[in-house]
Amino acid sequence: MIRTLTKKDFHNFVDFCKKRDINSDFYITKNEKRLFLNDSKVATQIFKDCLKGREKCFVKEDNDSITGILLITGYKDKFERKFVKLFVNTDTDCQDLLYYLDWQNLKNLFIKCHKTNKNFIKFSEQSKNFVPSYYLRKLGFQIIAVREKEVLLKREGVKRVYNQPSKW
Repeated sequence: MIRTLTKKDFHNFVDFCKKRDINSDFYITKNEKRLFLNDSKVATQIFKDCLKGREKCFVKEDNDSITGILLITGYKDKFERKFVKLFVNTDTDCQDLLYYLDWQNLKNLFIKCHKTNKNFIKFSEQSKNFVPSYYLRKLGFQIIAVREKEVLLKREGVKRVYNQPSKW
């Protein structure tokens, strides 16, 4: 089940964050510093910010434990740049949270990730370039910058196709 973060999730949230690898994309940037969420103090502060509406957070839950977190950060920063951070255990959790993101009608979203992050990008042998993953392409994300170790993706607006109602 995917839902918005609530007060009762505190211990599950912090425990999930502690188990993350420090070399992953499991960080947020505040005041030009990278803060890794596997630090309990940082995870606690982010949790509080989410409850106050300074950040948006959605969790995927299975058997009363968190299996994935979709964090949209940048609401309290002075810049209007919202970054999506996705922290998951499995590919299925990744797909579910990305599809949930599509229904939030959020525009102008960014994703900054390592080149090795298979949830967001892949290297195309055909074109010899990095391309967004299938799920991100479907959501309208495009690569706008490739740096030494990271890739920056952006989604301008919501791309959703509705079927025309048939005649009665």
